[in-house]
Amino acid sequence: MFELMLMRHAKSDWHSHTADIDRPLNERGRQDAFRMGEHLKQVGIVPDRMVVSSAQRTQETARLLLESLPLAEEDIIVDKALYLADTDTLCDTVELYASDNQRLLILAHNPGMDYLVSYLASTSPPLTASGKLMTTCALACFSMNSLETLKKPGQATLTNLFRSGEIARPE
Repeated sequence: MFELMLMRHAKSDWHSHTADIDRPLNERGRQDAFRMGEHLKQVGIVPDRMVVSSAQRTQETARLLLESLPLAEEDIIVDKALYLADTDTLCDTVELYASDNQRLLILAHNPGMDYLVSYLASTSPPLTASGKLMTTCALACFSMNSLETLKKPGQATLTNLFRSGEIARPE
């Protein structure tokens, strides 16, 4: 058995005049990513390994998470295949890096994260009031019996779905 964490990067800066892959986080995104790291630490859900897209916004999100999470540098992997990856590529990436009794975090992009969360979940994941699943800086946690779970839709148990907008902001 292992746990899979699927996270979408935090809110990026659409006003930066850069290539999509080089787009940084905006101020809200930086705050949300840091808060998500604090929340994960507080609830005791810390990954053993993190695989991150090569995009600037995912790299920044990872760095801000790590300000709160005790994860060694060698347990963070940048994988170019995650940049705008589809469901098949995401599943291949999970298979490549997952191992039993481990909690793996994949930090990537939509629409891939939406598709994979919906594909894996044994019950329909809850949507926001506006009908969204993986909002920016959202994290879905799954419990899986084996990697074979990736080959059949609806076989994983969604244990948590955290959205940055739903996490209490510090006062």
